[in-house]
Amino acid sequence: MRETVTISAIQALAESDPVFVDASWFLPGAGMTGEEVFEERRLPRAVFFDLDGVCDVSSPLPHMAPGAAAFARWLSWQGLSGGEKFIIYDQTSLVGAARVWWTFRRFGCDVRILDGGLNAWRKSGGSIETGEIFRRPPAIERAPRMIWDDTVNWEDVSFASRSGAALVVDARSQGRFEGSELEPRKGLKSGHIPGSINLPFPKLLTADGKLKSEDALEAALPRVSRETRIITTCGSGVTAAILSAAFLSAGFRDVRLYDGSWAEWGARDLPVETGPA
Repeated sequence: MRETVTISAIQALAESDPVFVDASWFLPGAGMTGEEVFEERRLPRAVFFDLDGVCDVSSPLPHMAPGAAAFARWLSWQGLSGGEKFIIYDQTSLVGAARVWWTFRRFGCDVRILDGGLNAWRKSGGSIETGEIFRRPPAIERAPRMIWDDTVNWEDVSFASRSGAALVVDARSQGRFEGSELEPRKGLKSGHIPGSINLPFPKLLTADGKLKSEDALEAALPRVSRETRIITTCGSGVTAAILSAAFLSAGFRDVRLYDGSWAEWGARDLPVETGPA
């Protein structure tokens, strides 16, 4: 059964009082932050979700998935209950939006990704908000229950790598996967998890930043049974969520995300392969 992951801008315009969540995110050194672009312009009455702020602060790894308590605090600060209809968007790409969609999905929220983000919204006639940011009064904190914990750790991935129990799919560029390009984070080995395959996330997106059509996804995704367990991975667990969204859209039933991804694997004393898969 295919999961509905995205919503078009035309459909979003017709929704009754959705909560728009700006998930814009940039790598360090990009010269801007997601919060800065949110403050400059945003969808009407949108809230901002900071991937680097709403996370597991106990982990030394970057932006690991938040637990129920941290997610509940964010909802409360934003004046939300978690029962709203959420539409996640990104101002420049699908990168942050997919990761935040995945986060909300884990807690059972009614959530979709705005296909094409802010640009698609604007082209469809949607209004853009600037100036003072709309603030809802804080809400009573209610701890959401984690509905689906679809993360895996390095031990799970190591077992899958050795046994073939799952197909590990890496969203990084071909150069990073093969080890011919240096990793952007210092101190990490180059290469990939043994037995994994490479599917750079841009291959799943159209030129205007939308998830490709069903037929195009079918052509891009590996030709394996829909019953195959899929583990998605990337540099630090962000673009892996684009792969997860694509696999679920295509009807794969068992899709897990390696949250630590290469930020963890490449720093540990774990086996690494280089060259093509």
